[in-house]
Amino acid sequence: MWSQNSILQIFRKLFFITFFIILGLFSCQKDPVSSVPDRVPEGSWMTYSPLKWTHDGKPYHANYCIVYSDGASYQTKEKVGLFADEKFTQILNLFNFQEMDDLRYPPGYDKVDVYINRYHEENIAAAYWGSVFITIRSEDENINRYDYLFRHELTHVFQFLVEGKVNLSTEVWFTEGIAIYGGGGLGGITDIEDLEEWINRNSTDLNQGNPVCIKVWDDFPPGADITGYYYTVFDLTMRYFLDPIGLDKSIEDVLQLFYDLRNNVAFPVAFQSNFGLDLETLEKEYYNRMRAYLTGGNLQLIDQIVRK
Repeated sequence: MWSQNSILQIFRKLFFITFFIILGLFSCQKDPVSSVPDRVPEGSWMTYSPLKWTHDGKPYHANYCIVYSDGASYQTKEKVGLFADEKFTQILNLFNFQEMDDLRYPPGYDKVDVYINRYHEENIAAAYWGSVFITIRSEDENINRYDYLFRHELTHVFQFLVEGKVNLSTEVWFTEGIAIYGGGGLGGITDIEDLEEWINRNSTDLNQGNPVCIKVWDDFPPGADITGYYYTVFDLTMRYFLDPIGLDKSIEDVLQLFYDLRNNVAFPVAFQSNFGLDLETLEKEYYNRMRAYLTGGNLQLIDQIVRK
């Protein structure tokens, strides 16, 4: 007679034999999911950006954008893709732009790469030629809270695509000013009191806080809070350009400036041609022009403020 232990040992052997047979049968079948790499290697997919992070190999293709991520779910990538398309459409409409074939994508591109950064340590919002990197940590994030951020970065992308170059040709104050405008504005300086407070706070800086002096990133004062501080005066500057009670220029003037830059016209020349003002004069007269703008041209009030 078989002992209980002998029967148990035979059962275990049969179980493992059966398990390995089944495992062998499944290993012979091709799994289409497993053929997709867990991580596309760093640097192998992002050509025109200094950030060359890995992604999960499963991007979401929207109409204008392709969404990549280091770990976001497909549902999140889809949500971001549809949202990015909506925001990019708003930027196209802002510029009254319809000639889509006239956009100069980087070689090998036909859509905007949008990268959702979930697990990299950096908290980032940045745009390059044909690409946007934005940190969205939570799968349950309310995407609408990124409205300004997406429009800001996609305005940068739009300028890249019109210019068709790796590096933008506008000076920093203008580059950020138009992206802030495209994002919907910040409204940090809205009246003459706000402006005078800004002037007083920056009176000891090398350029007294004059934004037109910020031509490259190294021109910011040491330790300056760039996006939380200087962006308010960049915002004011672009509002002044495009407001009928300011310089009374149009968004089409901005677009034409981008086209001039595409054709290798220097920024100071393109600016004067499209805005009717040379940069040297703008820099020299900046604060009095802003005073006039914020007071609706009340020269008597301006004179009183300047005398104080």
